[in-house]
Amino acid sequence: MNTYKKGRRGEKRVASKLRSRGYKYIRLSKGSRGPFDVSATTPRGNRAYAQVKSGTATMGRKAKRKLIKYARERKGIAFYARENRGKIRIRTLGNFAKRRKRRR
Repeated sequence: MNTYKKGRRGEKRVASKLRSRGYKYIRLSKGSRGPFDVSATTPRGNRAYAQVKSGTATMGRKAKRKLIKYARERKGIAFYARENRGKIRIRTLGNFAKRRKRRR
């Protein structure tokens, strides 16, 4: 299996995990051209953007900054998801969603 197929498989697994956590409107990006691979709406209605890495691949500083900047501009949440040997780990890089005031 080539690296492209491994990457797509990892993206689909991350999308499935997000779906099981209650995320909606999950979209996989077409190709690897943007700062994120998966975008979704959280259960609270905020947008989330995830960069997915499979196997031994890692996310560099430049890519992290780009993803964080993208999420900040769109008032969303930036995630880094890693898929290795069937296990998926999701780490939040930044939460820039508008905070809602609690009702008393």
